[in-house]
Amino acid sequence: MNSLGEYLNTISDLIREYGGNKIAAYALSSLEQYVPLFLMETVRVIATGEGLPPDFRITLNGVESLDRCCSVLYRDLKSSTGFDNSFWDDDVAADAFERAATYIGLMELDMDELVSNWRHNKAQFNDDDWKIMFEMNGPRRRGDVMRYKGLKERMG
Repeated sequence: MNSLGEYLNTISDLIREYGGNKIAAYALSSLEQYVPLFLMETVRVIATGEGLPPDFRITLNGVESLDRCCSVLYRDLKSSTGFDNSFWDDDVAADAFERAATYIGLMELDMDELVSNWRHNKAQFNDDDWKIMFEMNGPRRRGDVMRYKGLKERMG
């Protein structure tokens, strides 16, 4: 993930050099939405362990690193799309990256904090994403999907 910002800057420079700003703007349009989705998908992979070694565990340092990646990618993406005729949308980018950072932050909560967060913000993510977080063994919690199912039954 750390190299993604560099690649985006290189791609932006090359497309603008060989195709112009309009082509680059079109080619890079909506990245302010897709990059945060990429980050959220990375969290899903880590949380489910899909394709990872069986002994893989996320640490608080790992969660903090993902959070920093979110900030760095926001800055790098804004830099690589900050040219004339760019479709960069500050409001959309801020919303999408904030959502990704919030999802990353769920990984570090203990179970009581996760339950409280779900109760107050359950519309923020879909049921599958909440279920993944409740199933996940995090740095400060053991996964408990039954707790999530019980909460859903009681709270609706």
